[in-house]
Amino acid sequence: MSPTVPLRLDLRHYETIVAIVDHSTMTAAAQQLSISQSAMSYRLAEAEKRLGALLFSRSPDRRLTPTGHGLAVYQAASRAISELQRIENSVVVASSAVEATIRIGVGGYEAYHWFPAFLDRLRRERPEIELDLVVTGDSIESALGARTVDLVIAPGAPEGDLALVPVVDDELVVVCALGHPLAAATSLDAGDLADETVLTYNAHPSPGFEYERFVRPSEVTPRIVRVVRQTSAIIELVAAGVGVSILSRWAISPSVDAGRVATVRCGPEGLAIAWHAAHRPSDALAAEVAERLRVHLADPGRDER
Repeated sequence: MSPTVPLRLDLRHYETIVAIVDHSTMTAAAQQLSISQSAMSYRLAEAEKRLGALLFSRSPDRRLTPTGHGLAVYQAASRAISELQRIENSVVVASSAVEATIRIGVGGYEAYHWFPAFLDRLRRERPEIELDLVVTGDSIESALGARTVDLVIAPGAPEGDLALVPVVDDELVVVCALGHPLAAATSLDAGDLADETVLTYNAHPSPGFEYERFVRPSEVTPRIVRVVRQTSAIIELVAAGVGVSILSRWAISPSVDAGRVATVRCGPEGLAIAWHAAHRPSDALAAEVAERLRVHLADPGRDER
């Protein structure tokens, strides 16, 4: 057996890299980790020194953009930290009075910004139910049928033998860099994307989404369509000016609120889409959690008032 090669970075370095990418500025990232900005700067400098690579480029407005190396480390660290959190939660659940665990995932997007507040609310209202956040594949019906997940939040109306609960009224929007010429528009036609590189996470257009309802009727095809499987990577590429995309406004709201990317409506009327919570028709507990999620997302700030 070959000896284990020790990691060059510690968990705190990976947490720092993830926080900087998620919040784009050192100040916001430091606040998220509850440490000083100087400590953040030291951690980042130490990580780059240990790896011998530049992980972020610095712009005049002090925003930090991940380099190719930085994005690779961010993606791996995000997955690893999520897995560690999942294991910690499972251990806590095993040693507590929890009677049931609902495994919940998000279809199509890496959109988990709603999860912490909902988990906190559910623990107060139904402490005997625990939530476990899992990664869901492309086939929601298959994942639910295989019982690798109990509840999936997905845009549109997933097909199959599923029970669906509408949870969010949303719209698909064009996403572009803040300084992109399209960012100043009130709304865009599909023809406005003809000379753009369009980034999409789905190699095969789904019924009811932007291709069927927005692009195809225009009979104009974007110059380049590039498939990038992870929506978090799409956001980074869009913010860097590599291309534009059409994504769910609700799913990317943290990046929009942080001022990292701009959004423009698809057509004057917009491109409405609803998110649904899908579960097995026979799963009464998942149905209850889906209904509680619907109520929570209808008024997410209720506990703050």
